[in-house]
Amino acid sequence: MGKIIKKSIKRNQIYKKINSDGNKTIKNYMAEWEKKGKIIKTPFVELSKKLKDEHELNFESKAICDYWWNILDPRLEHSPYSKEEKDHIYEWANKYQENGNIQWTLLQAEMETKFGKFRARNELKNIWNVKKRQLEAKSSNLKKEDDKNEGESECEDELKYDKTDVEYAIGKHAIQFLINPSK
Repeated sequence: MGKIIKKSIKRNQIYKKINSDGNKTIKNYMAEWEKKGKIIKTPFVELSKKLKDEHELNFESKAICDYWWNILDPRLEHSPYSKEEKDHIYEWANKYQENGNIQWTLLQAEMETKFGKFRARNELKNIWNVKKRQLEAKSSNLKKEDDKNEGESECEDELKYDKTDVEYAIGKHAIQFLINPSK
């Protein structure tokens, strides 16, 4: 075999590196941007330049954008999610996943309208991705169990007395029995 090469993931950890002056600059700039009617279409590019000039902080505009929308925005609600909120996220994301790309900004606006809480996009994605992984794991385990049991004969299924095996055998063969009672 060949060498295993680990790729290092370079993450821009702005939240660990930025100081309170930098946070204040971002908040003030974004407040001014909103007061002016959001005329500048690339506020985070401008902020990146401003932070570099004023505070000698070198961050990419994308990192500043993510930092603003997920951490600094004063409208953000960081309280725990209710069951109703999580259920809404699951339903919404599942519906839009079928259409292709999930637009988290639309869900963010809908959550604010429906529940009165402005949630971070990353939090919404995380809630959905955790549920999606749980469903995939459950589906994978059921498939493995079906594959394992499919190789066994009908007689072996009936001879097992373990409760889970009996329930599985009943569930698997009950439909066949109802369709063809002579079997």
